Amino acid sequence: MRIGMFTDAWLPTHDGTVTSIIKFRESLEQLGHDVFIFAPGDRTGVSPDDDRVFLFKGRVFKQYPDYKLAIAPSKWKTDMILEHDIDILHNHGIAFMALKAMFASNLTDIPCILNFHTWVTEVQEYYPVNIDEDLMVYLSWIYLKVLIGRSDGVITPSNAAMKELKEKAPNMRYSSVVAPGIDAKRFNPSVNGSGIREDLGFTDSEVLVHVGRVSREKNLELIFKALPQVRKERPDVKLLVVGSGPAKEYYEGMARDLKLDDIVKFTGFVSDETLPQYYAAGDAFVLASPFETLGIVMIEALAMGLPVAGLDHRVVPDIINDGVNGHLFKNDPGNCASQMIKTLKNRESLKPDTVAIANKFNNLESGKKLVKVYTDVIDIYNKTRSR
Repeated sequence: MRIGMFTDAWLPTHDGTVTSIIKFRESLEQLGHDVFIFAPGDRTGVSPDDDRVFLFKGRVFKQYPDYKLAIAPSKWKTDMILEHDIDILHNHGIAFMALKAMFASNLTDIPCILNFHTWVTEVQEYYPVNIDEDLMVYLSWIYLKVLIGRSDGVITPSNAAMKELKEKAPNMRYSSVVAPGIDAKRFNPSVNGSGIREDLGFTDSEVLVHVGRVSREKNLELIFKALPQVRKERPDVKLLVVGSGPAKEYYEGMARDLKLDDIVKFTGFVSDETLPQYYAAGDAFVLASPFETLGIVMIEALAMGLPVAGLDHRVVPDIINDGVNGHLFKNDPGNCASQMIKTLKNRESLKPDTVAIANKFNNLESGKKLVKVYTDVIDIYNKTRSR
């Protein structure tokens, strides 16, 4: 099978959507399928780094400089789809590349699936227009419902995300839950993080790790406001913030204002090769984002053997069993602090089932699920067209 994946975000940007696409592509190619990526770039043309990545010249998104907006229409996408005999379009975008995918589907008579990764209605601070927040959310859902209704199928990475999405947009033609897999050879308890701890001066510390894009929707302020209370009971505590993003300077300033700059360390961008070592440098993982449709970083942390202190919201309580593989907290600094303290204190007894996690989020199995979705949608599409 030949799959064309459309996305608003691509390398060198690293976020959950890009990670998911990379994992999906790896699993599909291992199964013998061909995957082509359609993404924004500095220019229109074939990527010099990968001849199966087709770039469309985009403008830098000022509110979020890591992203580009491929605004201009282009017939080239249709030419590439036809030239490479693509069977199905898998749209991971929500903005201009999503529109390109839908137009391409109509022009080529090829079905198009939407993969819903992000609650875009909750990131108004990055929208390039200045209008009332409630109105913006209302308009965003109108657009999303149309996009969902016109897609030939919808994929979410978790049951929690699918349930919530169906409450908002019940007009799906076909739906399925497919989570991206993880590489258990890279993310497992045998990885040694002592070198990272030594380099950071954390050898004798209790280390909480946060991994992900450093942006406002990740709700890091909740963790920061909880840390003074944590420090009172666990004076050797440190917080390792792994990753970069548009709010890095904002949170660095907050750490200084709260007099936490001696215990909070921002690593900036970390390569995929060294990322497992940063997880392994921690004693526990913390996730305060109310924004996740899956939280792949939480899955990776559990696969590394780290207990997780996580916000009791959306998908997190589906994965974190309170008192078994971590603890859940409310969106309240005091409760967040007490649950992070419990997670550190009980970390020897909070044992994530790393084998079960690796099996449940097996990358090859994710690829097989995708192939079934593609086959189902193509069959439904062809039967509908033949009537």
